[in-house]
Amino acid sequence: MTELTVGRIVKKAADCLEDSKGAYRLGLYEACVNRAYYTMFHSVQALLFVSGVKTKTHAGAHYKFRELYLKTGFLDSSLNIRIQRTFEKRNFGDYDYDEVAEDEAQESIQDATTFFESVLQYLKENNHLK
Repeated sequence: MTELTVGRIVKKAADCLEDSKGAYRLGLYEACVNRAYYTMFHSVQALLFVSGVKTKTHAGAHYKFRELYLKTGFLDSSLNIRIQRTFEKRNFGDYDYDEVAEDEAQESIQDATTFFESVLQYLKENNHLK
């Protein structure tokens, strides 16, 4: 197995963002929201990786992200709203039988893009990525 690095985790997040945009273009709004959420989740995993923190659940990852990066002011607290909103939409799309609307999918892409860019900037400014 290849060694895990922050760069590999960030690449996975970036790939999820591209997948989200592609799903949106195809009108696959549930898939779009799902991949947008995973963009943010893997972004959180990159942050936790550089902090030496491992979690076993999505809720645990969200909790440690808030504790280590939002409450400390390292990242803007509005990112919590973005990840929670998209997490709820992802759960709705994955476990409910109503459809995800186009505007909800579009909002998720915007949230994921802002989230990913914020994390990427933090990682670069703190010499975790080139």
